[in-house]
Amino acid sequence: MLIRRLDLANVRNIESLALELHAGINLLIGPNGAGKTAVLEALHLLFRGRSFRGRAEGAIRRDERRLHVQAACQADDRGTLRLTHTRERGGGAQTQWDGRTIRQSSTVAALMPLQLLLPELPDMVFGGPASRRQWLDWGTFHVKQDHAANLRDYTRALRSRNALLRMGEIDTLAGWTAQVANLGEAIGAARRDYFQQVVPSVKACLAALSPDLAVEFSCYRGWQGQGLAETLADQHLRDVKSGTTNSGPHRADVVLRAEGEPAAAVLSRGQGKALASALRLGQAQGLLKDGRPSLFLIDDMGAELDRVHGERFYALLDGMGCQIVATSAQEEVGEMLMAKRKGRMFHVKQGRLVDVGE
Repeated sequence: MLIRRLDLANVRNIESLALELHAGINLLIGPNGAGKTAVLEALHLLFRGRSFRGRAEGAIRRDERRLHVQAACQADDRGTLRLTHTRERGGGAQTQWDGRTIRQSSTVAALMPLQLLLPELPDMVFGGPASRRQWLDWGTFHVKQDHAANLRDYTRALRSRNALLRMGEIDTLAGWTAQVANLGEAIGAARRDYFQQVVPSVKACLAALSPDLAVEFSCYRGWQGQGLAETLADQHLRDVKSGTTNSGPHRADVVLRAEGEPAAAVLSRGQGKALASALRLGQAQGLLKDGRPSLFLIDDMGAELDRVHGERFYALLDGMGCQIVATSAQEEVGEMLMAKRKGRMFHVKQGRLVDVGE
């Protein structure tokens, strides 16, 4: 699926904006605060139902009651269909696809695999396990239809079990413990299967981006050895004492090691970005094998990558044939990219846009 046209109203400092998007790269050039990232945020709101910059309501333009985002999408043999998202100040949001209201954000997310590359991308390597779990779940969600529902049910059961642990209601734990164990096993198995599928693509992308960087990948499911039910039984007293569930998929991690050490301890910031980029690119490449191209949203394109690594990164993107919407404050980045690639470049200034053309 391709986005042919994007219309925004009252998103951050953008009063009204319309973009005719290219099937390849669409580069937004302009100074900080011009409104470039607001375009990426609008697309994220549209397909994910939330902002990557804090509260979604915070994206509504100052002194306005609502924001509106609409995309005209080329959906294979179905022609052009419209996806819209409207959000009111004070609560309330509505998403429609082809005129039908969508109730669950996962339904919209499934329409278009979205890859978000922000300046904080290296935190996937240097930060805690939450962002790596999110990466793992995003990919699993796009290949396992029941994964989103299992995660929702698991989170609900886990919260209930933890609440009983904190209150000391030990006699009523059994039912919630069984749900945590059963759902946790299903989530762990789905993640493991997906991880095994995607790692070869990630390794290939890393080899293309940084041939001298050797990284070992493994997946920790959140508990050791035996089944989760047995682990929870063995750790019962520990859970009671701490008032929380100490094992399960909520403790999972994608373990990255380089030179026999945790990657975060030995890699430079630039190497970390190359590794994190390989995780994102490898994920998108894996979905391409199923005929599902991703939409890449890239903020501050070219940051923390030298020219050599940057060219390798762009070459990988070119080879995937994915649609890209990217930003940069550097005019020279735009000139370098657009000199060799098909796409469009836009200048953004104070929430307004000038189409430089193809």
